[in-house]
Amino acid sequence: MGLADEFERRLERLVEGFFSKAFRSDLEAAEIGRRLLRDQEGGKTVSVGAVYVPNRYVISLSQKDHERFEGLLPELQKEFSKLLKENARQRRWKLPGPISISFAADDSVKEGSFSTTAAHEGGGSEEESKENSYPRLKRSDSDDEWVLEAEEVTIGRLSTNEVFIPGSDVSREHAQIVRREDGWWIVDAGSTNGTFVNDAVVKERRLKTGDRVSIGSVEMVFSEPEAE
Repeated sequence: MGLADEFERRLERLVEGFFSKAFRSDLEAAEIGRRLLRDQEGGKTVSVGAVYVPNRYVISLSQKDHERFEGLLPELQKEFSKLLKENARQRRWKLPGPISISFAADDSVKEGSFSTTAAHEGGGSEEESKENSYPRLKRSDSDDEWVLEAEEVTIGRLSTNEVFIPGSDVSREHAQIVRREDGWWIVDAGSTNGTFVNDAVVKERRLKTGDRVSIGSVEMVFSEPEAE
């Protein structure tokens, strides 16, 4: 419930003022998020040693609602993707490929309503190979591991961060890992307690395989993508 609640609070901040001025409809974005979570769980398939969930989602809206949402679609796609990715990570579900969120206008959908479809795109072995092309962070004290698929990944105690680390010594958005021309960098986001790499406090630092990244009391080991 914490993940959904935090998602709704983040969504409220995103759309504050937008709905009151431009979005006069019975349709609520948070309800779409809840439906996507149900679709994700309902689409589980069991493979050898893993549970896979859908990674391709299509949200169908009425023509009028689609037009009203238009200015928010890119941000909503990003928020829905974060929600689904974190839910899968927390439940140790696998994804057959990167999460894809798209919106479609459908004349058969009534204004104020919506429909969703969820599907698996790609195969488990294909995803495993794809994951090897991304850097990773792995906790030193557990099996938790994050595959860093985005060009910019946030780390913090809010559950909407791609790397979610609960704890009072972790800032809401503590740090970011960003891709630059010369590699992957960690950048402190103005955290209260600082970001450490190999026990040294840093504002930003280029990461290499084996570097120990400490956020609060949690230590993680960074690994670069495998060479092809």
